[in-house]
Parts: sequence; C-alpha cells; structure tokens
Amino acid sequence: MFNNTMSKDFYKILEVSRSASEEEIRKAFKKLARKYHPDMNPGDKKAEEKFKGISEAYDVLSNPEKRKKYDTFGNADFEGFPGGGGPSYSYNPFGGGGGGFRSTGNINPEDLGDIFGDLFTGFTGRAQQGQGRGRRQRRPAGFDFGGAATGETRGKDLTFSLDLDFLEAIHGCEKQMRLPNGVMFKVKIPPGVTSESKIRLAGQGEPGYNGGSGGDLYIHPHIRSHPIFKREGDNIEVELPITIMEALEGAKVKVPTVDGPVELKIPAESQSGQKLRLKGKGVSNPKEKTRGDQYIVLQVKVPEGLSGAQIAELKKILSGKEGNPRGKMNL
Repeated sequence: MFNNTMSKDFYKILEVSRSASEEEIRKAFKKLARKYHPDMNPGDKKAEEKFKGISEAYDVLSNPEKRKKYDTFGNADFEGFPGGGGPSYSYNPFGGGGGGFRSTGNINPEDLGDIFGDLFTGFTGRAQQGQGRGRRQRRPAGFDFGGAATGETRGKDLTFSLDLDFLEAIHGCEKQMRLPNGVMFKVKIPPGVTSESKIRLAGQGEPGYNGGSGGDLYIHPHIRSHPIFKREGDNIEVELPITIMEALEGAKVKVPTVDGPVELKIPAESQSGQKLRLKGKGVSNPKEKTRGDQYIVLQVKVPEGLSGAQIAELKKILSGKEGNPRGKMNL
C-alpha cells in the first residue's frame, strides 16, 4: 500500500477545501500571493517561506495530473512519482520576473503574470520639483519559470506628468525629479515644449527581466498659463492697452516679451485690434531651427471719469469725423 499520510496539507496551505474547483484554487493562490510575496514583505523570512509554501501547493493543485496523484498518495514521496518533479523555489529581490521569485516547477507563467502583475500595478509619485505625477504601468507576464520561461523581456515604460511655468517651457530648463522608489535624477526640458510634447529618456523606465533591456521614461509637460503672454504655435500674442492720444498721434512705448521688455513704435491713427509684429520674439523651434514672432494686439482705452463738459467738448471735436465704424457690416 502507498503511504496516504500527507506531510504537507496543500489544501490547508491554500485555505481551500479538498473539493475546491480549479478557479477557487487559483483565486486562493492569488489572494495569498499578494499577501506574502517577498516584494510586499521585504526582509521578512517568514513571509518568504510562506510564499514558497503556497507556491509549492499551487504548483501541485493547479495541475490536474499532479493533484490526482497527490489526492491518492499524499506528498510524502511525491518527488518519486513520474511527472511529479517537486518544484524548488528561490528568491532574489533584485532579479528575475515576478519580483525576483524563481521556480523550476510547472506554474503557468500566464497565471503568474496576472497574479504578480497586480502587485506592481498603479503607483503614483510626486517629483520633488515641478510636481511631477508618476504612473507605473502593469508588469508584463514573461517570468522565468524553468521550462515555461518566456525568455528575456523588455521593461515597461514609465510615464510622468511634469508641471512647468510658461516661461520655463518657452526657454527650456532643468528639473530635478524623484521616482516613487526614491531615485533622484535631473532632466533637461528643451525650449519650446508644449502640453502635447513627449520627452523620452531611453532606458530610464522599469528594469528589464531575464536580461531584457530597460523600458523608457516619458515625461509629459503640463504648462501653466501666463497672465500676459498667450501662445499660438511658435508665436506669442500680447494685448497692449494704449491711450487715445497714443493711438491718435503715435508713440514709442515699452512692451513685454518673453526675453524682457523692448521698445515698440505705435503708428499714428492706430486702431483697437490692430496687430503689430516683433520679428523673432516668439518661441524657438529646435527641430525647424526657427523662432516665431510676437504679435502686439492694440487695445485703445477710453479714459474714465470724464466730466459732462469734457464729454461735450469731445463730441464737438469729433462731430462729423468718426464716420460709421460698422459700415462694412451692412447694418
């Protein structure tokens, strides 16, 4: 007779009944794997041993042939049965798929890709400067599990959102960022980036597995608006208030640009809405090796607080000289 005494109760280890379905066994393993995985319990030897135990139990109970032999004969001599194999386990916190866990058993890597993928999905972080918000994508299946290995796997890409001031985006800048794992690094933001830009740092994403290359780190700028400057492509637009006298007689006034104030000549008899161009005072375009312009939109301001006598005097002066400003509208 065969020894039917089980030195290890795999059903008890996975906290399921002996009549549990394959799906119930899989769900139980997934729940316990999340709880005891070494990456979730760094330095905890008991958790590591517990994880190895539930992995061994799952290796047997998830395989119909092994489960049948286990139910019949127990596991005291399990390694001696043909088709058994008795999986061995080791854990390296810095290598291998599944957070460094490696097995020579027959655990389906697709199951583990789903189970362990949940352990590494969806973290958020804040850059130390620039208020970068990090988002880590799901770790792929592709773990190295003996004969079921899927080979080297490229690491996943990481994506960060980085807040920039308007002028930082126009001129370019250098920002210091910190990943959720505490790694600090500096990134150069090129001049002229937009909120649609995507800055790629090759190989700075999630590490590869089984010798695979690292993923990339992508930075998406989020650019704050400016109280004066408005960007239109590679051009800058600024609304400039001027007095009636400046509009009538013309004038030289200082105007703001992204490079600092410059002097602008306003022609006589200028109108509200009229645009004046400052060539080469816009946004640099490194790809095209060009720079846009800045457009000054004049806004003639009517003086406030005029007395009745002053308004009457203006009406007398302007009478018959204003014409119909809406003549072209056929009203």
